[in-house]
Amino acid sequence: MESLSPQEHQQVLSLLGSLPFLQRLPGDSFQEVVERAQLRRFGVDELVVRAGEPGEGLYVIWKGKAEVLRTGDDGTERHLARILTTGDHFGHVRFGPEKQPQKYDIVARSEISCVVIRHEQAHLLSPASTWRHPPGELSVVERLLQLEFVKDDIFQANPIPEVPSFWGNMYGGRMVGLALGAACKTVDPALVAHSLHSYFILGGIASLPVTFKVERIRSGHTFATRHVQATQKGKVCFAMYASFQRIEDGLEHQYPMPPTASPNELPTYEELLGPLCDDPRKHIRQSATSCLQMGQTLDLRYFNRRSQLTNEPQEPRQRLWVRTKGKLGDDQALHRSAAGYAFDWSFLETAMMPHSKLVNEHPVFGFSIDHSIWFHRPFRADEYLLFVVYKPYVLHLFPLTCNYALPLISEILYTQPAWMGREAHNLEAVSLWRCRLQFV
Repeated sequence: MESLSPQEHQQVLSLLGSLPFLQRLPGDSFQEVVERAQLRRFGVDELVVRAGEPGEGLYVIWKGKAEVLRTGDDGTERHLARILTTGDHFGHVRFGPEKQPQKYDIVARSEISCVVIRHEQAHLLSPASTWRHPPGELSVVERLLQLEFVKDDIFQANPIPEVPSFWGNMYGGRMVGLALGAACKTVDPALVAHSLHSYFILGGIASLPVTFKVERIRSGHTFATRHVQATQKGKVCFAMYASFQRIEDGLEHQYPMPPTASPNELPTYEELLGPLCDDPRKHIRQSATSCLQMGQTLDLRYFNRRSQLTNEPQEPRQRLWVRTKGKLGDDQALHRSAAGYAFDWSFLETAMMPHSKLVNEHPVFGFSIDHSIWFHRPFRADEYLLFVVYKPYVLHLFPLTCNYALPLISEILYTQPAWMGREAHNLEAVSLWRCRLQFV
């Protein structure tokens, strides 16, 4: 793109970042489109694209106005009463020798500047993966977070064999990750998610597709807000509000990271739960086998975890290292969506630690009610993150239905400390969660 002042360059970036068909692209594809786009300028009454010709590609008007004209069989021009202004686009991009011709003449009605995405970039506009282009070999978590574009602001997630399910219900973390991913695909890529507030309305059915509809509440230069509804069989089963902001410098302070061992010194999740799969109690065996599904997608390393078979009450606090299994792409939106997927785990067992005897004697079914996350810094979900989970209190006992509401389960996320190759003990995110329990 021709030399622009810093202010003009930012204006062009904001223009391209506001276009829905570019917002849906993987982050690396969007960056390449921006870097390879060209700026073209046209004078008053100059023909920009002639009908019947393919033009140079897809034109996005940055400044000025253009008019759409149709030429009749007698050669006269007919005005179609359509004026194109800033943000409007026309033309097509297509890879290969056959290009789609323009239907109408486009004529500049003032001096105009257009950002042109050329035909050679057509492959970037049709990525094979939600999160990267080309996709390559995707890790299981990245496959779980794939979204199929249906139409503007509507996406669909399909079931895959690796999806963890619990008694036929979808794991709540996948719903959080997918909904956040759908919201991310409707905002300027320069904005990142800084918070989300989600509500589980009905149990998601793991074997059925989920449709995500995004409502654009606000789209500003610095902040954006999105509302996402997930539906199955025509019913809303999940809702989320997500807020986005442009990264800016500001004041910083944080809680110190608590002491812990290196994750490589701690047992794997499979080593912890394996013995429970042979427990004589059926509900313990079923619970352990069900929980081991998470070991297919997440590498979980618990610090000083006591035996789950003890009946002694335990303090409702846990520390565990977590990372996705397999590498993820570099898109920060993907890593925040993957963190949303991982965050929903370990809450329930932490909440029930003071009630070990009750849990060991009765099957327990947990259902998430709501989940909020605040993101503070960029991070990678495929590198070890320290989850610090604690439950301050439990309220609302309903003995007639054997249901319990467990509000305000808090989780604090830290990145790896200096002795693992990182420069600081960074606090990356905070999460709050509530659920309902049913004892059988």
